[in-house]
Order: sequence, then structure tokens, then C-alpha cells
Amino acid sequence: MSETNERAPLLPRPVQASGHAHQFAQSDSHVDLTPSRVLILYEREWSDLQQPIYLRVCHSSHRVINQKVLLFLRFIFASYLSAVFGVSLKYKLENDDEHTRWRIPFQFSTVAFCIQWAYHLLSTIWTALHLVSPKAIEVNPAECHGHRFRAYTLRFFSPPNMAVCGIRRFLFSLFYTIAHVFPFMNTVLYWALLVPSGHGGFKPPALPHHHHISPPHDNATIAGFSPDKGLFEEHPIKAFSIINVWSITSIIGVIEIFFLNSIRRQTSITGHIAAVMLCSGAYLLWAALGKLITGHSGLFFLDPDLMGETPVPIITGSILFIALTPGFFTYMYGLVAMRETVTAVHHDSSY
Repeated sequence: MSETNERAPLLPRPVQASGHAHQFAQSDSHVDLTPSRVLILYEREWSDLQQPIYLRVCHSSHRVINQKVLLFLRFIFASYLSAVFGVSLKYKLENDDEHTRWRIPFQFSTVAFCIQWAYHLLSTIWTALHLVSPKAIEVNPAECHGHRFRAYTLRFFSPPNMAVCGIRRFLFSLFYTIAHVFPFMNTVLYWALLVPSGHGGFKPPALPHHHHISPPHDNATIAGFSPDKGLFEEHPIKAFSIINVWSITSIIGVIEIFFLNSIRRQTSITGHIAAVMLCSGAYLLWAALGKLITGHSGLFFLDPDLMGETPVPIITGSILFIALTPGFFTYMYGLVAMRETVTAVHHDSSY
């Protein structure tokens, strides 16, 4: 078979229905390529191309990861993130802070983690129900109320089998994108800015020619800061929370993009970039609301105690926060393109 043949990621096929079929027939003459067989293969190829984005969440691009293996992996990641949520919430609630506990929902790390966690819970449920019932669940009005209620419930929790609404597809694609872009941003902001500046919640590693000045105990620094303790010298719950919320989430995001789904590259690119930037701006409004209610700044550059009383540094930081969002989207887009190249999938649409 020619090496240029494409392979759809959802259903294994013994042969590609493409213009190279005659080459396959020359090398493997025992394969049935009668007109009826070729028509079936073409129909299967077209069916694969028409798979909506919701079903691509339930199928890996890698043939070695079948649906049962995929469901097992999704269950592992969803369970792990659920455990991280519980431990991290306990850590944040038990740490003394001058602000109310209601500060937690307004922190960027919380928002990024919860969106990713919600995506993994949804994808796990969809994968399980799609494995049990691959076809669309129909509601028979002639059945009893109990059976109809069961059918409605299963259909509510199952992935849509048809992609009839373009807006709905775009919104889910945006949700999938934000569930990965925000954790990537959260990781980079923490390890590239907060930790080197001494606001990461633990003693930063000593660097050559670097004279560290102990930071003040402000509301942008992680609660429970110990200036003389490194990360692994802190309490186990604190170290576990920091490593997972600000690091492991991004690793899980890379694994999800590269191995656990077959969602194609986002289109339109311009629409997704604009929407992701809009979501970043929406978070800043959410953080401003949190600042108004709790007095706590969800991001360090929103804290006037750190940035100064003048609004210029805060405005500049907010603009840079939104402006850097397309860069993280580009990183995610590149991961999807890399996966498509590895699995020999080259299509134009993402949903």
C-alpha cells in the first residue's frame, strides 16, 4: 500500500478506499476489491469523515488504544483529577488567609483546574455510554414512563451522534480548547513568573548570581509560605497540591491531546483565537468581581500591593495576559497537528 494513504482514526479498515486501491490490488490480489466492496469502503470512509467532534472524544487516533482501553485510561485520569480536587481544596480551606474562603473560586488556578476536570468527567461519561450504546438512543413513546425516563436519561448523558448545529459544535470545540489552554497558561505563569520571584509558596531554588529577597506576605502569594523551606520540605499535602495543580494538569493535557481523542485541528483558527482571548478577558472580569467581593486578587498582576497603586501596571499585565493567550492556543494547535501527522490523518475540519 502506498505510504501516502490516510487512515481515519475512528474505525479500523482493512484497506483504504482511495485512488491507490489499484496499487493495493497489484500487491495483494487476494483482497476483495469488487465494485460493491469498493463502494462499501468509500461509504465507510465518508462516514468516518462525518464523525462529529463529540464522538471523536470517544475514540483515540491510535489504533492500539481501542474503546475499552480508552475508557480505562479516561477513568484513571478522571479519578486522579477528582482526588487532586479533593486534596487541593482541603489544603486551600485549611490554610489561614486574611481573606474569606470564597476567594478560592476566583483564583485562576481554580478556574483552569475545574474546567479541565469537568472536561475529563464529561469525556469519561461519554466514552462509557458510547461504548455501551454506539447508536443514537431513541425514545419510544409507546413504552412505559420508566423506560422513557431511562431512555431520556441515557440520551442526556450520551454524546450527540449528529453534528447538526454549527454553533453547538464550535462551543464544544472552544470548551475542549479552553480546557487545555488555561492549564498550560496556569503552569507557565506559576513556574516562569511566581516561583522565580519568590511568590510560589515555597523557597525558590538558588540560581547562580541570584540574590533572593524574601517577599512580603501578600494576598497574591500562596497561603502558608515558608521562606526557608523548599517544595519537598513543605507539608506533603501542600507539595502534592502545588505539583498537581500547577504541573501535572498540563502533562495530562498533553496526553489527552496526543493519545486520548481524535479531534482534529480547530477551524476556524481566527474564530477560536478570538474566542479564547474573549474567555481570557472574561476571566479577568471574574477576577475583578472576586477582588470586589473578597479583596483577594486571583492573579498576581491584579494585586495593587505588588504592582503599585497606579493602574498602569495592572492594565499592562491584563493586556499581556490576553495577548499571550493565542501563543498557548498555537502550542495546543501544534500538538494536534503533530498527532495528526503521526497517525497519518490529514483533514481540513476539526468538527
